[in-house]
Amino acid sequence: MEHYKLLITVGIFFLNTSLVFSQENVNTNERDFRITKGKYYSSLTFSLDSRIAKNEDQLIRQVVDQNRYDYRIIGNGGYAIKDNMTLGLLAGYGRAREEITFVDENGENVTSKRLQQGLSLAPNMRNYIPIGKGQLQVLVQTELNVTFGESLQRTFRMDDIEKVEGDFVDLKLGISPGMVLFFDKHWAFETTVGIAGLSMRIEEEITNDDRDNRQRVVESGVDFRINLLQLNLGVAYYF
Repeated sequence: MEHYKLLITVGIFFLNTSLVFSQENVNTNERDFRITKGKYYSSLTFSLDSRIAKNEDQLIRQVVDQNRYDYRIIGNGGYAIKDNMTLGLLAGYGRAREEITFVDENGENVTSKRLQQGLSLAPNMRNYIPIGKGQLQVLVQTELNVTFGESLQRTFRMDDIEKVEGDFVDLKLGISPGMVLFFDKHWAFETTVGIAGLSMRIEEEITNDDRDNRQRVVESGVDFRINLLQLNLGVAYYF
């Protein structure tokens, strides 16, 4: 809950700042918010997702205690190849951590601790749809995202401890809609939601340091639902 309060506070700060800027810039000749051919941009965004649960029935298991969070920091930059369209490249770092205690099918309490981190690269194309004079614009970003990462999970049972190490590659091709709100003709507040589209994950896992019997798992899926809970907040500079 504290993480969400932080996100809401940051969002309100940026919105209030944008209103101050828009009131100060009364001269309409100085308020040119168009994304014209030849313009560059750079942005820095941040997303955070957390979950805390106690004594919750999650259908296939009874959760005693769960504490999970993950965050991502993303830098993006690009060039307008024509009006209202840019080509760019983003780089990001993400980290996720979860600690959960649940009751298994034998009635035994099991504790699992998982840590995952990864680096992402994604060439992308942005389309901007101005609203009114363009201070507020709809943003649709199409990207091919490649993430290289690693994970570590330890599961503690009454008479056994299992350790699983993994290396993975995530591939995602999809769209991420959002909004851009300009403070002035250079600075803007951006928000986007989670990617909807095609995904594939290739992972190799080693259990209890047994490298001779490593497992390889390939997962793929199609999901065109827009994830409104995965909210990315950031600031961009256009020049």
